[in-house]
Parts: sequence; C-alpha cells; structure tokens
Amino acid sequence: MADLTRRTVLGALGVAGVTAAAPATAWSATGTPLLRTAADASPTLVRGATFPEGIMAGVPRTDGATLWTRVPRGLFDGDAELAIVVSKQRDLGRPEIVQTVIAEKQWDGCVHFQATGLAAGAEYFYQFRGKDSVSPVGRFQTLRPADSNQPVRIGFFTCQGFTEGYYATHRHLAAEDLDLVVCLGDYVYEATVPGVRGIDLNLYPQILPTMRAKYTLYRSDPNLKAMHAQHAFLPLWDDHEFRNNYSKDNWTLPELFFQEKKSAAWHAWFERMPVPRYSGDMTRTYRSLKLGRTVELFAIDNRQYKDDQPCDDGGSIICEAADAPGRSMLGAAQKSWLEDGLRSSGARWKVLANPNMMMGMVTGAAGERAFMDTWDGYGAERTELLSLAAERVSDLVVVTGDDHDTFSGELWDTGFAPGTPGNPGGTRRAGVEFVVPSVSSTNTGDTKGVTGAKAEEQKRLQYNPHLKQVDMRQHGYGVLEVTQDDATLSYRAVDKLHANAGVDTSYQVRTARGSSTVEVI
Repeated sequence: MADLTRRTVLGALGVAGVTAAAPATAWSATGTPLLRTAADASPTLVRGATFPEGIMAGVPRTDGATLWTRVPRGLFDGDAELAIVVSKQRDLGRPEIVQTVIAEKQWDGCVHFQATGLAAGAEYFYQFRGKDSVSPVGRFQTLRPADSNQPVRIGFFTCQGFTEGYYATHRHLAAEDLDLVVCLGDYVYEATVPGVRGIDLNLYPQILPTMRAKYTLYRSDPNLKAMHAQHAFLPLWDDHEFRNNYSKDNWTLPELFFQEKKSAAWHAWFERMPVPRYSGDMTRTYRSLKLGRTVELFAIDNRQYKDDQPCDDGGSIICEAADAPGRSMLGAAQKSWLEDGLRSSGARWKVLANPNMMMGMVTGAAGERAFMDTWDGYGAERTELLSLAAERVSDLVVVTGDDHDTFSGELWDTGFAPGTPGNPGGTRRAGVEFVVPSVSSTNTGDTKGVTGAKAEEQKRLQYNPHLKQVDMRQHGYGVLEVTQDDATLSYRAVDKLHANAGVDTSYQVRTARGSSTVEVI
C-alpha cells in the first residue's frame, strides 16, 4: 500500500512539483502550520530558520530512520531549537512523532534525529519547524518486515562532480519507485573539472569550513534536494570526499598535516550526512540493512582501513605486488564482519554496495591491470573473499561505483574468468558485479569521444572474458530490482549536459538465482 500511495502522489504532483508542493501541505488555509501544539508550539523554537540544504532520511530501519536538516548558524547564536513532526499522512495530520530537536553549533547547525517506534515497511512524511518557518516535507519508507518476501528496488548513483554536469539524474531518481537510494561514493569532489556549471574555486579544502562548503555547494542543486526529500538514503564514503586515491596513511602527493585534514573531512561527512554513529567506533561506516527475506544489503568502506596502493598506484601495468599476501583493502575487523555476515545471512540475495571495482579489469594483451586503487591492487584479499563466496555464499550481487563507466560482469574466485590473458583464471563462480556510471564526473567518452570510447569498449570485452556488457559513454544511475527468482539491474542513461534531460533505460542485465552468470536482456 505504501508504494501505491507514493505512485498516486507522484502522479498527481508531477516530478517537478514534488519539492515545491510539499511545504504547502503542512499549512492550513489561514496560513498557519497544522498542529502547532505541544512541542510544535514551544516558545523557544528558533525564529527565521531557513533550510537551504533541504532534508534527508538516512540509514532506514524497520522502526525508523535518521532524519536530517541544517539551519545556517548565521541566523542564531549557539544551539537552535526546532520541532519535528513525523506522520503517515502527507499533510502531517495524526502524527506519530512531535518533539523538539537541537541544531547544534558544534555541528554547524545540523540536526540528526533518530526517529524510532515506527511501523516496518511503511511510508512516512516528516517536517522540521521553527517558530515562524518550516522545512519542505520529506518522505521515506522504513525497511520491510523481517518476514517479507516482496521484491526490493534500490537506486544507486556515484561520482557527481558538480561543475561537470547537471543533476537531471536526481530528478529522475526522485520519481523512481524505490525502497531506498544508495550513494556508492564520491558525493562531493575535493578538486574540480571546469564544465557546464563553471569552476569551483574551493580546491583541495584545507580546513573544516572549506570542507563544509563543498556540501553546501552540492546541496544547492534543487534536483539533488528533491531526491533526498523522496527516498531514504544510504551513503558510502570513497576518496574524493577527501583526496583522490588516498589510503589510510598516505596520498599520492605529499600533504602536510595529512591526518588532521583527513579527520576534518570525516567530521564534515558525518555532519552533513544522515547517518547514525557507532558509539564504540565513531568513524565506522560499514553496516548491513535487511530488507525482509529478499535482500541483505552490505555497505562497505574501501578507504578508511586501506593499505597503500602497490606499484606507486600505477595504471595499465603489470604489478607483482598487487597479489602479495597480507595487503588489505578492508582491514581485519571489517573483513571479519563482512565474511561472517555473508556466511550467516538468511536473505535470499546478498547485495554488496562496493565503492571500487571488484572484478579484474585487464587493458592489454600482456595482462596489464587498469588501476591499482581498485580490488585489482589487493588480489590476495579479493581471492580470499571471493573464494568464501564461491564456497559458502549463494546469490551474491556486487553493485559498484567509482569507475565512471558502465560494466556488467561475472565474479570468479580470483577475480578473473578462465582464459584471462596474463592473470590467474578462476575455477569457481562467486557472484556477479554491476558497475553503475557516474552522474556527471568525466568518463571515457568525455575524454576520448564516441569513436575512442567504442574502441576501448571492444578492448575490454576482448581481454576480460568475465565482462558481459560495457558502455564507456553514458552517464546516469542504476536501479536494482530483486525478486525471489532473479536480480535485474536497469541502467538509466541521462545526459549530464542538459539540465532538463530525459531518461532512457539503456541496458538491463539479469542474474538468475543460483547461476552467478550475467544475461543482457
């Protein structure tokens, strides 16, 4: 019923009208917000509050989610008090929650409210309120009940350099019928590529205020805010939230006060993202979400615990150190958590949200690997993980970001299919991998043109027999639909150069339960 309700609402309002129409529903004909009783009418609510970065519902649970907004600190001294209203009704009538929350000065006016006590698999609406102003109305869906066998739909996006393209992708994501949206990393970029939206002069932010400014810039986009207002959200961390291709202790270029700046980047991310924190491990981001019996979603961190890349982080090279034992992408604690979770999961499908490509990617006849920053630079740990999957884990689907291009392939226990030139071919299938394109960040087609990109696509298919589909020209996002019997990834293509671009389903790839093979449909 929640999905039907949402489709009815979107059909009535139209995608472009969702954000604009939502606030009006929370006001009466006399111009007074509905309710305004109890906590919602507290005399200490802040006056003049604005909500320029919108609202978000993050890391959904069966009983709630983390609800987020920000009130700019220039409007008040110290902390500021807001009210929050949560209801099953779009007009916020008959609310489930009405209480006050604090926009804290130390978190730059951000609110992270843990909404609890809600029903599983239900649609909810929420709004933050000051004394004389209100935020837009947001919507989210709690996770499905533990015994649900219903299909699951998850949207995925990655790599959204602000200046390089418009965010029509997010307008279309907002209109999708989804359980939640996952960002696979690179939500913001520390550097900038000049593009259709000019240039961002905030290059390689050095201190907390300039790191915060990145999120403020990106959240100025109305389509991004509309997507956040419509779906529960799960963000992953990759590298551009701080520095391109950094590892736990190093960047490819010398950086004074590296650890201090990294800590400031993490502070800004936790501040600006709708995520709860683990009390015993305040920078942990890896977690799992159970969407009924159909899917368990594992979200991992490929950056915070990562050993330095081998062979000076080279590309299209042969690097013996890439497969050296003892080198880790995940770190010991996270790897143990992931392996235990995959082994013990009772879900029919295990979906791994993964920031960096897991399958091997060969670029030359001698077996050169494309990038040492991906799992290709951590071959021993990859083999350990995929061997476990081949032996003990059924129906593993890995959905990946970071590359900017589109790939669909089959995972073998070594990362390479039999017959891959210059690399150890696997003997057992372990799962499948779907790599979604960038929203706007530069891909191969942007640099090599259509003809050059098509030639590169053919090379990748030639040298990687595990690769079943590739497109190095499109931008957009992916929608994964998982049923009892199969998992299908629909690649949505969106032109980044036009603010009002439409959307096309460019490819659909499918894996059947028990097969670990990819079918292009």
